[in-house]
Amino acid sequence: MEKQELRMTESVYSAIRDTIGSRPAEQGGMLGSSDGSIIDHYHFDEHAESTDATYSPNVEALQSVLREWAEQDIEMMGFVHSHPPGVLRPSKGDIKYAAAIIAVNDSDRLALPIVQTGCDGSFDIRGYYAELHCEEMRIVNAPIKIVGSSAFHDRVQSAYPLEAMRRKALVCIGSGGAGEYIETMARTGIGKIVIFDGDAYSASNIGTQQCYRDEIGLNKALAVARRVARVDPEIQVVAVPCFLDDGMTDRTFEALVGPGLLDRPEDVLIAACTDSFWAQDRAARLAMKYGTPYLAAQLYECGLAAEVLYTYPGVTPACPRCVLRPRYDAYLNGYINTVGSRGAPIFATQRVNALKGFVSLMLLLYKESGPFAGLLDQVADRNMLQIRMSPDPASPVHPLFQKHLGEVPYTFFDETLWITATPEPDCPYCQGGEPIDH
Repeated sequence: MEKQELRMTESVYSAIRDTIGSRPAEQGGMLGSSDGSIIDHYHFDEHAESTDATYSPNVEALQSVLREWAEQDIEMMGFVHSHPPGVLRPSKGDIKYAAAIIAVNDSDRLALPIVQTGCDGSFDIRGYYAELHCEEMRIVNAPIKIVGSSAFHDRVQSAYPLEAMRRKALVCIGSGGAGEYIETMARTGIGKIVIFDGDAYSASNIGTQQCYRDEIGLNKALAVARRVARVDPEIQVVAVPCFLDDGMTDRTFEALVGPGLLDRPEDVLIAACTDSFWAQDRAARLAMKYGTPYLAAQLYECGLAAEVLYTYPGVTPACPRCVLRPRYDAYLNGYINTVGSRGAPIFATQRVNALKGFVSLMLLLYKESGPFAGLLDQVADRNMLQIRMSPDPASPVHPLFQKHLGEVPYTFFDETLWITATPEPDCPYCQGGEPIDH
């Protein structure tokens, strides 16, 4: 059977997100098309009768809209409505309602996309058609295609395969300094972004992070999710307004990230972009448990230098704990980090975010196609990166790394140093190269 798509314009998608997608289930609206193929008209059924589990269209209001559409040669294509979390497909009642409309309109199918909204502000829409087949109604999956979105990526199609990027997911732990990184990853055509952050923007963040005055007081994960939707509405975004810590179970983490974590772990990048050592450790353990690529980054004092660590199961020999052994030893012996982002210019944050982006593409597109496909094999044993962002040769690398690595060669201003990392035979996480389940 030929694969079907439910095609709609970006303006319709955005209108659905801003109406149905911003309210609790059940809400609905009517879909129309001026050419019979692309949904380019939408009417929000604002005065429908709704309960927590049912949506009853306002027939009189919709009939009035239908008369207006008929005068403009706009064809009614179907209905979109929201279901409670977990109810992902049209219900029996939806199918019965679709059958009645198909019979009246003497057509053979009706668009029935389903919206999922979460209390965390997340928005998802799944495409379906109700079709009359051999006198029986059936529901057919129809992936939603935002018309015109491919034009966003015309100039980068030679750099990375967009069909591959749509299969990929970024799970970012922390979205303060990483907000720019997340927003820029949204411009690559990535298919899904999950953001964990329990913090809210304050006025002081404007000078150090990519945030805006109208976002002060907003949860960072929710604010960045809104920006992602403005960049590419086709991306599935899940904003989790809480911190990743041991109070969140692995099962909850699985549910938030989605089935791709278990089905295609190589397509999921877990990025620890938080100053919290223990949150980075939890993220690293989750990446090892599920077999996903992993990235972690942070700035050093005053933004004079930064680090990026990455791992890929079965490719990079040293796990995060092996690479950061002196840091683990220090924290396990009571070390408390008193260095925050104060004094770090925003340009240092932007520099490390750009490097994270290149490393992310190297990990997500490993063994795919294009110029990023084979880069990981060239640097697999050098999975610790440091950037010096001061021309002063006396500015130190992090003291924990001086202890571990000895005399690290000073780099030129803004040069990235790729440091060889080897597995530790007694590592409790990977046992010298063989990751274990945590």
